[in-house]
Amino acid sequence: MDVEIKPFAKEKGDAFRTFLKQCWLDTYISEVGRSATDGLIRSMLGDGVHSLVPGRDEKAYLAYTGARLVGSIICAHRHHFLYVWGLYVAEDMQRRGLGCGLLDRAMMGLHVDTIVEVSVLQASKKARDFYDKLGFRQVGEERYDMGAGNPVPSFILQAPVAHIRNLVDR
Repeated sequence: MDVEIKPFAKEKGDAFRTFLKQCWLDTYISEVGRSATDGLIRSMLGDGVHSLVPGRDEKAYLAYTGARLVGSIICAHRHHFLYVWGLYVAEDMQRRGLGCGLLDRAMMGLHVDTIVEVSVLQASKKARDFYDKLGFRQVGEERYDMGAGNPVPSFILQAPVAHIRNLVDR
């Protein structure tokens, strides 16, 4: 599988929006229901991807096979943490190393002691399994607002960059 991971470019905004919407529909309807999923789509994508993509310190990377967008990650490096949100891989491309590749790209250039943090919906078993395999550990819980007043329980997970790199490089 030939995959190219590129920094987000504004001219790809419509394709990114379409990709995220499909990923959210594929993932969240079965996990949190249609209402919460629709609320997320309205609140996060109502005006395009402006509320999700790079501001002052946020970065987004998009993964492509040919011209097809198949994965994305949005993150921000702040102090000693890399906060990850929006790591998504198209359903038919999962379990091929693409999520690890996106995470590895986001960690590029970071000190080994940097802590990677992500919030995962408690109902997202596949996401939780992915992060567990990379050595993430639960450090807390929160209620994540999916938009339109639909808070859902989620886990806060963390792992050091060095630990993740060891497992990704195997």
